[in-house]
Amino acid sequence: MVGLEADPWLEILRAPGRNGLTVTEVCRRYNISRKTYYSYLARYREHGVAGLAPRSRRPKSFPAQTSADIEAVVVRVRLDRPQWGARRIRTHLLRAGSVRVPAVSTVHAILRRHGLVGDGSDHVAMTASRPEQLMTTHRTPSRAGSYS
Repeated sequence: MVGLEADPWLEILRAPGRNGLTVTEVCRRYNISRKTYYSYLARYREHGVAGLAPRSRRPKSFPAQTSADIEAVVVRVRLDRPQWGARRIRTHLLRAGSVRVPAVSTVHAILRRHGLVGDGSDHVAMTASRPEQLMTTHRTPSRAGSYS
């Protein structure tokens, strides 16, 4: 019920007065919490019907986001050395004396965001068509103590 448009919420908010039900009964009927009901009621009273429209859940700021300067350096290193991956690029930045070097996962995320690495869909898993192809390099004893 959280992502509803304004019209269903308007019906829910008007239900207690119109149908003679309590707020608890309305909340049970529409499968919402009383806290949600009252938060939408407060939004309706403050902003009218426009306050019932779905809101974005995106954060207003990203304080831990990698700076544009560092991101540009990572992209430049990758373009200069296309064979280097995230781990090697991070090592290069550490050895070059960069002030704030991001984690390997962050470097990889930057490369992926700029389309400089694949998404892994071209990876081919090793599969065996016959059971005898699934051989191991070592043998282990069975319960009886013999190697099988």
